[in-house]
Amino acid sequence: MGIKSLPLEIGRKFSPGEAAAFTDEIKHRMYARWNERIFGGPFMRDLEAGKLPFETIKLFWRHWYSYPVEINNFHLIIYQRHQGIFARHRDLLAPYVGKISDELVNPSIPGHIQVLVKQGEAFGVSVDEMINCEVYAECRALTEFARGLVYEGSMIEWWGRSLNEEMFGHWARRWREALLNKYKIKESDLHYFQVHEEADLHEHLDGLMAHGQVARMIFERLLQDGNTWYRPGWGPEYCCLINAEYVALFHDGIYKHSQALGHF
Repeated sequence: MGIKSLPLEIGRKFSPGEAAAFTDEIKHRMYARWNERIFGGPFMRDLEAGKLPFETIKLFWRHWYSYPVEINNFHLIIYQRHQGIFARHRDLLAPYVGKISDELVNPSIPGHIQVLVKQGEAFGVSVDEMINCEVYAECRALTEFARGLVYEGSMIEWWGRSLNEEMFGHWARRWREALLNKYKIKESDLHYFQVHEEADLHEHLDGLMAHGQVARMIFERLLQDGNTWYRPGWGPEYCCLINAEYVALFHDGIYKHSQALGHF
């Protein structure tokens, strides 16, 4: 699916209003892409209808495990590599450090990774199955795209991609509601989804900014600084929307492999 990016003149400094409008338009297109490709795709459609085999949910979780583990590591690397913007704009430092610390210590050390493991165990997936999973190519691509931006991408490319973080809050809510209402899993066994719905969408823990809002705040400040250099073909809207495509590829890949394994 093609992506025709919004025009972005490299080096032009946006006013706060222009930055907000530019970001709103990218997010509008991102929402449409998620609604079409992920929430409207066969995996989420069947999950929300209660028709997705539970073996498919377990297969998803074995392959999902490595993505959030690696993404948390990338956030730490970005903290070092993008230190310049946090030095120049001190008001961005606390929100971003709050986001990183939230990932590592909430609800207790080692943070969201432990919640991820416990969620898998609640599904009947062992720690060894998660850690040692040889991830399907369709699923590995989401992680490797992010890794490429960490080491080779510009700031605006990474933070364009990171605008997707808000969508994982909506994704977590829809998973939680489907598992609660269609699969009759207890609320107490859905902690991973509760944590991510709250962290990505809402202010939480006595003042920590929603992770999606942190990404937006930094992205807009880059636009205001004119810090908008990107590689040809790697504009921030492209990085945002292609990340959504990789999320869809992950779901579609699990669905396809699950069919091949005879789960349906």
